[in-house]
Amino acid sequence: MDDFSSLFTFLPIGAYRSLPGGEQLRANAALVRLNGYDSEAEMLGAVKDIGREWYVLPGRREEFQTQLERDGQVTAFVSEVYRHKTRERIWISENAHVVRNADGGVRYYEGTVEDVTARLRAEAELRQAQGRDELWKLAFEATGDGVWDWQIHTGVEIYSRRLREMYGYADDDISDQAIELDRRTHPDDIAGMLRAREDHFAGRAPTYINEHRVRCKDGRWKWILSRGMVISRDAAGRPQRMIGTHTDITERKQAEALRRERDHAEAANRAKAEFLSRVSHELRTPLNAILGFSQLMEMDKGLSPRHMAWTHAILRSGNHLLALVDDVLDLSSLQTGQLSVEARPVDLVALVDECWSMLAGRAAEESLVFDERIDRRLPWLVQADPKRLRQVLANLLSNAVKYNRPGGTVRLRAERDGDQVALAVEDTGQGLDAAQLARLFTPFERLGAQRTAVEGTGLGLALSRQLAQAMGGSIEVTSEPGVGSCFTLWLPAAAGG
Repeated sequence: MDDFSSLFTFLPIGAYRSLPGGEQLRANAALVRLNGYDSEAEMLGAVKDIGREWYVLPGRREEFQTQLERDGQVTAFVSEVYRHKTRERIWISENAHVVRNADGGVRYYEGTVEDVTARLRAEAELRQAQGRDELWKLAFEATGDGVWDWQIHTGVEIYSRRLREMYGYADDDISDQAIELDRRTHPDDIAGMLRAREDHFAGRAPTYINEHRVRCKDGRWKWILSRGMVISRDAAGRPQRMIGTHTDITERKQAEALRRERDHAEAANRAKAEFLSRVSHELRTPLNAILGFSQLMEMDKGLSPRHMAWTHAILRSGNHLLALVDDVLDLSSLQTGQLSVEARPVDLVALVDECWSMLAGRAAEESLVFDERIDRRLPWLVQADPKRLRQVLANLLSNAVKYNRPGGTVRLRAERDGDQVALAVEDTGQGLDAAQLARLFTPFERLGAQRTAVEGTGLGLALSRQLAQAMGGSIEVTSEPGVGSCFTLWLPAAAGG
């Protein structure tokens, strides 16, 4: 699944995830600043109930949730709120949508928050200062919006300096004619823009509001929110003068597009996970029967050597297919956030011993040397899920054995770095070049090993890295062709470790 974490982190307006009950799950840097805090952790620790602690107007959270549950989304939901830490009152505009589980239940709310205090104040001042043209123009310029003043009956339209700058134009680049921006409007948006304008002219809409794209001087398209109002008409009711603003909403539109792409990807991943789950159950039933009967045949002392060899081949192939089904399901569940990971203090060295004991026989067959450089006088406790950590360690150690050279070395090192514990697994195999390293964690990528006798599915490392990340850790790799590879597993240290 595509990773959208950088969008969340660097979005210039606030972004969040919250539960229906009011608990805040995530807050980006912009939202943390808006609420007066220094870090996301500080804010999440302070916010207990958004409904009671944030909105100034009682019942506003319930109105927000009612609209959200009814429509699945909320756009431009304007409310007066408190900066959570300082209790300063500000105005914000929220856009949000419901993220649901596979069964249709509400998983969490996700949305954006924009401080519109300055804009609303400017608009209020504009309403109070009708007839004083310079005052309302200055007020809107202060919010960053561009201002236009259209004499409809003459076709003359005055554009503020800020509006021209918004599209990259200097004062003398475009004339004071209404046609200047109309002919720079995106062809796909012109009909909707003219329709919204005519609705206001005809009195069917109290104001003119339209979102459309305008071509900048450098050729880029910029999304803008155009708002205006007719302030004078002739005796016959025909509009004579109209004033309004342009607000740059390009970043909001890009964020919405990315959210739609992400939602589409998540839906596809959920469908894939459901499909794989159903298929796996269909595969497991006959596969378990095949393995069971093969094990019974293996116990039959009356089988000829030829038939026993066939039986062993069936068992190897069946176990390989079963491991592939399990890995595919785990990887799919991780990508859709459905794999349960329960972290608790785990003795890392004890798990290493357990995993190595299962591989020692094969290592001996290849005359491999096991070189452990771990100070066992120290406690090596990590915060992890024992089952999933065992899965990661087994994969790293198994690879160090499978891809080593006969008579080579498997070396283990452990170290503590602050609140992290690192376990390095080194081999003396053929190593990897830069091109292979770039593809190393790609699912089903075996880097040419599929043409050798080494068994594998190409899923182990991809799954191990995602399991490590799910436990709050990571996997790093260094390698040198002809020398070998080193995989380092980083995990949070547990108390006492």
